[in-house]
Amino acid sequence: MRSKPENLILSPAVSEALAEGRPVVALESTVLTHGLPHPQNLDVFHSLEEILASEGVTPATIIVWEGIARVGLSGDDIKRLEPLLEKPGSFRKLGLRDLPLAYTLGHSGGTTVSATMKLAALAGIEVFATGGIGGVHRGWETTLDVSSDLRALAGIPVAVVSAGCKAILDVPATLEYLETCAVPVLGWQTERFPLFYTAESEHRIDRLDSAENFARLWKSHLDLGGKGILIANPIPAEDSIPAARMEAFITEALDSARRNNIHGKALTPFLLDYLAQTTKGGSVKANLALLRGNVKVAAGLAKAICKKG
Repeated sequence: MRSKPENLILSPAVSEALAEGRPVVALESTVLTHGLPHPQNLDVFHSLEEILASEGVTPATIIVWEGIARVGLSGDDIKRLEPLLEKPGSFRKLGLRDLPLAYTLGHSGGTTVSATMKLAALAGIEVFATGGIGGVHRGWETTLDVSSDLRALAGIPVAVVSAGCKAILDVPATLEYLETCAVPVLGWQTERFPLFYTAESEHRIDRLDSAENFARLWKSHLDLGGKGILIANPIPAEDSIPAARMEAFITEALDSARRNNIHGKALTPFLLDYLAQTTKGGSVKANLALLRGNVKVAAGLAKAICKKG
């Protein structure tokens, strides 16, 4: 194995799995630090890791703690982190650009998609499961608000499994940006791009039906100098929320954000919290369902890559 940066520590389980060529899937930590209140955040963390373990895949939840990036959390790590997880505001939200400052000043934070992709790649992990990627925000023409997740997909060789992109975004512009950056966007057993809470949209994408085909595609992609790939996995139909219903709630949320001058890094958490309240928890239930579905798909992809290797 290649040497790792000094600010990056792999858990024994992750280090051993990678050394032995066994499948590993990266998970971001914002669900722990920002997505859900305590103790629900820990319940979800454990359930996602248990899904991977049941599939014979080593989970690698990634977090920055006191200036050190940790790839894979043990039971003892969680015990040490739990007092902070009980206190809102104890953790920063860390994107890729925030990592150097966090290292320098010893900050602790949950990693977003862009930061998780970078740390996973440095650790040697090729598959990452998340809820939904960030993208081009509505009103980008005046705000230039575009998530660094898209640049990460264009530049970091990690396959990301998500339920499409968050419905609060400008979806056509997000897909155009990914096309411009030559990032393959592939629907998992679907030709329709999913919209996070909603299983499908009018946006057509290429379809991928099996983990075996993914393994062949991934090898070809890397051989051709490609970087990230987005595997768009629809939320289970029984948990999907109709697009028209969600759009009405999203419009309300965006209006509230404008009135309260919420923007930048604070915008997405504000909108998601607003939707959780206005849907009376329906959006949270959908979010958890799609997370579990994405983790299961990622497990299959990681195993297929190992077989091809």
